[in-house]
Order: sequence, then C-alpha cells, then structure tokens
Amino acid sequence: MAWLEKLGVLRRLITAAGPDSAAADRLLDLGDTLTDPEDVLYGVEPLRILVSPLAGDSGGQAARHVHDRLAGRAGVTVRMAERTLTAPGADNMQPVFLSMAVDLGRRWLKREKADLLVWGETAAAAPWEKGGAPGVSWRLRFLGAGAPLQAHGATFSALERLEVSPYFSETTGDLVFGTALAAVNVESAEGLRARAALFQPVLKAATLHAEGDSIGTVAECATAQACYGALLLLDGARTGDLKVLERAVAVYQGALILGLDAFTEHERAMVGSHIADALALIAEITKRPKLIERCVAYYRTALGMVRKEVFAEDFAALKSRLGMALHAHAAAGGDAAHLKEAAESFSAATSIWTITEYPHRWADIQNSLGGLLITMGKLTREPSLFDKAVGVFVKIIEVQSRTKAPLVWATTVANLGAALKEKGVAAHDNELLQRAADAYGRAGQVFAELHLESNAQMVENQRAQVLQLLAAGA
Repeated sequence: MAWLEKLGVLRRLITAAGPDSAAADRLLDLGDTLTDPEDVLYGVEPLRILVSPLAGDSGGQAARHVHDRLAGRAGVTVRMAERTLTAPGADNMQPVFLSMAVDLGRRWLKREKADLLVWGETAAAAPWEKGGAPGVSWRLRFLGAGAPLQAHGATFSALERLEVSPYFSETTGDLVFGTALAAVNVESAEGLRARAALFQPVLKAATLHAEGDSIGTVAECATAQACYGALLLLDGARTGDLKVLERAVAVYQGALILGLDAFTEHERAMVGSHIADALALIAEITKRPKLIERCVAYYRTALGMVRKEVFAEDFAALKSRLGMALHAHAAAGGDAAHLKEAAESFSAATSIWTITEYPHRWADIQNSLGGLLITMGKLTREPSLFDKAVGVFVKIIEVQSRTKAPLVWATTVANLGAALKEKGVAAHDNELLQRAADAYGRAGQVFAELHLESNAQMVENQRAQVLQLLAAGA
C-alpha cells in the first residue's frame, strides 16, 4: 500500500525563529483569558448543523438518533432536513455518485445557511464481519460548505466517512460530534472561537473511546481511527503540539493498515494527504527538511488517486498543498528548482478556485504565490521580487477584509510583514522594518483571538526579530 512508505495545512510562509520565552508567556497569558467555553460562546452565533435522513432508513429513526446525540450541546444548533440527500439505490462508495451528492449537499448548505450537513446511508456489513450473520452499519458523512484547504479550517473532508453501529452510545456520540467539528470548514472569527471552546472536552471524550477496545466491523473500527486522527491533527495544527501531531501520524497510519480493504481509493488518498499535513507541520516545528520530501510524495500519490473531473475542489486543494510542500522543500534546501513546479501547482488550483466564485480559496493561493516571490527573492538576491510580493498581499487585503475573512486577513498581513522585513533588510531601511513589525503585531493579535496559538507565537517571534534589527540599527 503506497501510503505506508500528505495545509487546509496553513503553511507559514514566514520563517519561524527560535523560541522567544517572553513572547510565549504573553501569548499564554492571553490564551488563558479565552479558554472558558461559557465566556467564549456568550453572544457567539452557534455552529449550525443540518442532519439529513439516512438513505435506506425509511422511518427516519437513524437521523433522529444522530440528531439527538449532537443536539443540546453549547455552541451548536442541530436541526433535521426534510428529506434524504440521495436516493436509497445510490452507491455513494462510487466516486460519481458521491460527487453528485456533494454538489447537491453544498447547495443545501447555502440555501439553509448551515455550516455542516451530516448525511449518509445504512450499509450492510459483510457476513464474515458479523460472525456469519448479515448486519447493518450507519454510514455517516460530513459535508462542509467548501473543501478544506488547511488544517486550521478543517481536517475531515467530504470524501471520508464514519461508520457506526445502529443506535450508538453516548461515547460514540462524542466521536461523531468531534468529527463534525473536524469537518466544519469555519472561517469566521466567531466560528473558529466557538469550535476552539468546544473542542478540548470533545477530544478528551473521543480519545477515551478511540483508544479503548475496538468493537465493531472492520469499516467501523478503521473509520473511527481515521476520525480520531482528524481530531488530533486539528488540535496539533491549532496548538503546534509536536507530540499530538506525531500521534496523529501514527493513528492515521494504523487506520490505513486496519482499513486496507475497507477504504475506497479516494478515502485512502484523503488519509494519506492528512498524514502529509501533519508531517509538514512536524517538519516546520523540528526543522527536519527531509520530512518535506515525504510530504511531496504523499501529495503526488493522492493526486493520482483523486480524479479532477469528479472531485474538482478536492483536486484543487491537493494541488495547493503540493505547491506549498514544494515551496517548503525549495526554501529548506536553498534550491529554486522546485519553485517552478510549485507555481504550476498553484496555477492549476486557481483555474478551479477563481476569484469570482471562490474568493477565500483564491486569496489562500495568492498568499502562497506571494510567499514564492519572497523565497525567490531571497534565493536570487533580487529585491524587486519583494516589491512584487508586497503588491500581491496588498491586493488580497483589498479583497478579503479582517471582518469578512479574519484567518485569510491575518495570514496575508503576516506575509506582508515577511515581505517588508526582507525588503527592509536588503535596503537597510528602518521605516520598512517598522512597518513589518506593525504588520506582525496586527496579525498576531487576530491569530490569538482565533485561538491559533502556534501561529500567534510564530508571528510574535518574527516581530521580536524585527524589533531587534531596529534596535541594532538605532
């Protein structure tokens, strides 16, 4: 199996400095004021979950049970859809049927103004899995409003599933709810804060369930492990916790081994892409560039397994991730050879995610292209490339405001700070360096507000570096 030999990971286009203990302490102090769920959720519009009756469940009891297990939690509203998303005879294990369901589901989400659709079907288990007698599982699928591009947005894609036993227990319900949180592709400040407040208790409960004795069919156990991996990746991406990220890789790899015959090709592609997401973050934290080579291999393999004409958005997301991994490879090795392929990957993604139809995704990719210009300017020693990067980031800010898209805005402002810093160093211009420090400060404030502690600490470290440069030149 090829996967046994991969940001939305949000790649940091700015280079992380060494730890700044004073900056870290300030961020921890700020984080302490934001972690009480009641405080965070007060006055925040809840995450909106829509549950569709499962195909094959004529009485609607399965969806009602799912609804009841998810409802009653702070920070979310759950309601039932009037009908099934797909016909009982549709084979959603086949890419074409799944693709049609995803397209229809996203139209439902837009019409109903919901953040996530939980849907699926009843699925007959193989007789050998039930001790020789036929059995049934509930095959749950989780559909967000858009394909996740980075691990801070979502870590569970529409191409994946969670199979559970009928009328599952409360502990399994925690895993289902955690999977919903990992699948909802929130981008608003309130949505990100609400999910962060809900996440820790759910992760704790899901950990007890996922790391206990496995009971159920092979598909139930394998998909449960993949969902648990998604929770670990989301937590590790948010906090930058190395041990959590390493655990995510191990869990995902175990899920692939367990689900060798249970996962479809596109599901294996998604799990492999999540492994690469985690490895990319680990490489960034530990300064181990060789891991990036493995990320590139995982993403390339996934692209060979996900068909562009069927799953266009997921193909675009994988192209973006490949481009980010190639960029990181070039930056780590000081070799610009990979930058051309990275730029081509981003171009392929923007042919699907255009500025008119997908402004958030377009902005993400433009951020990556601006980062390429910064890296190329550093490698070729051409300061004019920093000016081009500044122009790219300024254009993004004109399209995506702090209020409308806080995560995109903060990422862009941090990258603007990186471009101004490099230009200021090259030109020995303190005014540019001061503008860079100001940009890092604004971006760090928003990252902290969104509970993205790892990003907030990173930009604070960069701001401290720039302030040191200013002090040395005073």
